[in-house]
Amino acid sequence: MANAYEWTYPQLDRVATEGENSDVVKVIHWRVTATSDSDKDADDNFLTATMYGTTGVEVDDGAAFTAYNDITKDWCKTKVLEDMAKTEAEVKTMLDAQISEKATPTILTGTPSGW
Repeated sequence: MANAYEWTYPQLDRVATEGENSDVVKVIHWRVTATSDSDKDADDNFLTATMYGTTGVEVDDGAAFTAYNDITKDWCKTKVLEDMAKTEAEVKTMLDAQISEKATPTILTGTPSGW
């Protein structure tokens, strides 16, 4: 199974000024989605798994400031992974496990047929 992974950042919250800095990002809204290249659901769609959240960003004293228009997706990913205390490989492993669980569930749900 070789899943594809996509990181997106639908919104960055920022303040106009903070100290001597302008346009300071304070919150990253993020989502990472894994899509299976082989496992499909009953409707013939490839299985997916998603993690999402928000990450607060602080400008540390003495740290280099990154201006809003200089922020990249890689910068955002680095901040998110630092906040999660995870590596990108660990995040991928977590998403892979979700897809595997969907493909071959270990917990089954339902009600008895006689109900």
